[in-house]
Amino acid sequence: MEQRTDKKTLELAREMVNAMASHIQGGVSRYPALKELVAYLTAGIKEVPKGLIPVRPHDRREMSAMGRDAAIHELWRGGKTVLAMDEYLLATLSESPAELPTAVVRGLKYRNPLIVLNTPDVSDEDTQYYREQIGIPLVAYTFGRWDDGELLCSTNNDRFEDLGVMFVGYISTPEGLALQTLRCTVPLGAESTTVTDAVARTVSGFHFNEDLGERDIPRLATWLRRYLTQVLHTVSYAGSNPEDAEVYRPPVKAAGKGKKARRPRQEDVTEFVKLGANLSRELRGLRESERWWSGTE
Repeated sequence: MEQRTDKKTLELAREMVNAMASHIQGGVSRYPALKELVAYLTAGIKEVPKGLIPVRPHDRREMSAMGRDAAIHELWRGGKTVLAMDEYLLATLSESPAELPTAVVRGLKYRNPLIVLNTPDVSDEDTQYYREQIGIPLVAYTFGRWDDGELLCSTNNDRFEDLGVMFVGYISTPEGLALQTLRCTVPLGAESTTVTDAVARTVSGFHFNEDLGERDIPRLATWLRRYLTQVLHTVSYAGSNPEDAEVYRPPVKAAGKGKKARRPRQEDVTEFVKLGANLSRELRGLRESERWWSGTE
């Protein structure tokens, strides 16, 4: 499969960030008190005034979920950093289980980074199932959790206990593609954590509905393993190999003659970090050499 160019990867990140902003704006239109709720969530205040939350159970659940989506997006906006690992390298690393040293996460210099996932293989049977049942994530927001995963915070906050991950992508519906989010927690209580730890914790506390029932637990677990593996490898590499990172800071468009300089839009990416390009080139060279030698035997 042909890799995305860096330009296409940055465009994808921007597209998903703007899609989230539109998703949140739609929530504000339905629930005007959403902005106030987000302020409570980002401040780590558990007790929210009753007047902010709708009375009807469906509206209460929807506003609560929308509030978490918006709060996580707001945490990302504090740094507006995007991490993208070379797709070839990430695919190679993802062939093995990911183990994430806790110290690497806590020492990560990027605050609440958005991680771009590999291009989905639409010919894959599981991907075809995910498209209609769980969704196909394209990016993952990372953030901090504390108070046993109940509350949110930035990853550079002293209260940071566990790593939160929110996958964002699209799911196919009768009306067309719809934005889909799914959140999970990567426990950081031990010296290291694995995808298996995170999957077990997420599945045990997952709220199933009519679209995704408990009969789908094995499928959900497989889905989580696939995409969390990419997230954990990316975070681990970013924290362990800072010398193999290319940082690009997209410029703000220059103003035309006689015009005021444009301020950066609220959702602009300010730091794009490409990971693993050097190791990917070395790995490709080794594999090409192996194929050449095996062909001459």
